[in-house]
Amino acid sequence: MTKCHSLDDPKNNWAYCPSLPAAVVFAVLFAGTSIMHIYQAHKYRNNYAWTVIMGAIWETASFTIRSISTQHPTTEALYDPHFLLFLIAPLWINAFVYMLLGRMVYFFLADQRLFKIRAQRMTLTFVALDIVSFLVQILGGVMTISKNRTILQRGLNIYTAGVAMQEFFIFCFIFLVIAFQRRLNREEANRVRITQAKRLVLAMYLALALISVRIFFRIIEFSAGVGTKLTTEVRDKEVYQYVFDALLMFFALVIFNVLHPGKILAGDDSKFQKKSKTQKQDEKQQRKQERAERKALRSNEAEWTA
Repeated sequence: MTKCHSLDDPKNNWAYCPSLPAAVVFAVLFAGTSIMHIYQAHKYRNNYAWTVIMGAIWETASFTIRSISTQHPTTEALYDPHFLLFLIAPLWINAFVYMLLGRMVYFFLADQRLFKIRAQRMTLTFVALDIVSFLVQILGGVMTISKNRTILQRGLNIYTAGVAMQEFFIFCFIFLVIAFQRRLNREEANRVRITQAKRLVLAMYLALALISVRIFFRIIEFSAGVGTKLTTEVRDKEVYQYVFDALLMFFALVIFNVLHPGKILAGDDSKFQKKSKTQKQDEKQQRKQERAERKALRSNEAEWTA
């Protein structure tokens, strides 16, 4: 049974009486999807899956610690790590989706580019943006565990800005996913490969939708400010934490268990190949020559027009 410590006790870290059974159930659920992702990453030799594995493990750790914290509600050394892991874990899942699109562009598109952006560069750019969002959110998250009301409010503001930033990056990313989906229809590849690609695109849309709903929930929760009626109501109802965060992230992880990219992105073409110095020089020379040809063509057109 959960020890429902007095909520009036200033040492109590919880704004409500947390459910031990619910915490245990989700710890088991996240552990299950973590084990499955580790197995699938090994089976399909999918190295970049470490990001989604980290997200699953952090969620598992969060709810394992939460289970213990329900029995020791005044122990900050249990509550604080659970809270931070719970807030930050979804960013790993988000990063996995970013990494997935780059590899899909590399695997399915003949020129391995989208809007003239190389697949590798696209991946690095969005992962870097995710890291920026991660740093902002973890800074705000650390500040929200403070007992000082001013620092706590500042932490809430910073964390809210971080998740809003994350959602903005997701909107930009979705634009690229839509562009990739349209390019697929023009690719001269067999229909089976195109169908497989579209299934992965659907998985990405679903995962991003779940992450976005979770972000909107967190913005609503934290944007009102410390002690306001909205913040108090959201925080006092534990069910909101499970329905609009934990459950959504569990589904996002399961989506990639069911449709693991390793089942489709297989072979040498699924991995970014490091180019030799000679290859890079040849490509640079080719691009230089193409620019020169385009410049000459424009010059000839101008002369004919005159």
